[in-house]
Amino acid sequence: MDEYEIDGSHYEMGQQFGTQLEQEGLSLDAISVESVDRSEEMIQFASECEPLIEKHYPKLLHELQGIADRTGVDTQAVKSIPLALNADPGCSLIAISDNHTAGDVPLFGRNHDFYPSLREYSKLFHTTPEDGLASVGCAHNFVGRLDGVNEAGLAIGFSGVPTDEYAPGFMWPLAVRTVLDTCHTVSEAVSCLEDIPHSQNVNFLVADKTGSIALIEASPKAVNTIRPDDGFARATNQFTSESMQEYQSSNRVPTDCSRFQRLGDWFCNHSASIELDDLQTVMSNPETGVCWRIDEHEGDDPRATIWSWTMEVGEGISYLARGSPAETAYEPIFVPESTQ
Repeated sequence: MDEYEIDGSHYEMGQQFGTQLEQEGLSLDAISVESVDRSEEMIQFASECEPLIEKHYPKLLHELQGIADRTGVDTQAVKSIPLALNADPGCSLIAISDNHTAGDVPLFGRNHDFYPSLREYSKLFHTTPEDGLASVGCAHNFVGRLDGVNEAGLAIGFSGVPTDEYAPGFMWPLAVRTVLDTCHTVSEAVSCLEDIPHSQNVNFLVADKTGSIALIEASPKAVNTIRPDDGFARATNQFTSESMQEYQSSNRVPTDCSRFQRLGDWFCNHSASIELDDLQTVMSNPETGVCWRIDEHEGDDPRATIWSWTMEVGEGISYLARGSPAETAYEPIFVPESTQ
């Protein structure tokens, strides 16, 4: 997993990212899941998304411009990678309020399930914007994030939901990054994710240091927010609410997903005095938890768990397994603080 530290204005952070690539002797194409030699269809879709990004959070475009200027890659090609993704990862997420934990601190976990061959594109970003919230989070490409936690004590992650219909809007990595940069609380994150247009189906799970939790189910046509009243939420690769299931491209309900069921059963059996170690156990156990080993899938390259986060939300430190947690130990990652 490559690691990047960027700070300053968003344009400066884009330039810093490009400079780090140059220092490592890497091209933008070499570190991107999708080639910068983009199809006309992708360029066109990105151009339709761009005005919506400009309206809701234009600083993302400033960062992309910084990358383009520093690397010399065509600006529209650079923008089209995060604005017009063609990927559908799996993933399992869980959030537990402080009412159920031994340390009276909320817990949050996310396993990123994708093709093992994409491990070489995994990135950890330490981001300190001069006019936003500092954060740590992972990605496969650049500018967007797939998960993370910010200095305000707000954690977020996504899980993909099958999609047939795409529309101009925010792809999930840019939505996650917007929340990390700008939101202090779950309420702010919910307002943000309900306000922006979404390009495809996706679940977002958010938790903050006060123990507040929300699951935001988003599609191009509708957004629904679930606020659990029992201090527990989880998400896998389907919408939970019946009202949103009509927007899925597959006829799949929560009970069809073994990972969704396992997380629910685990919580029912551990609903008092849960510790971080307990969370790490369920996230890293391929037999009784929600993890896949990489070595079992290397040959034919189906999905495996290629990184995993667990954290006590708001404690200033998170724990990252930079591979399948069944095979890779969790290590501490400190959340940066802004210089504002």
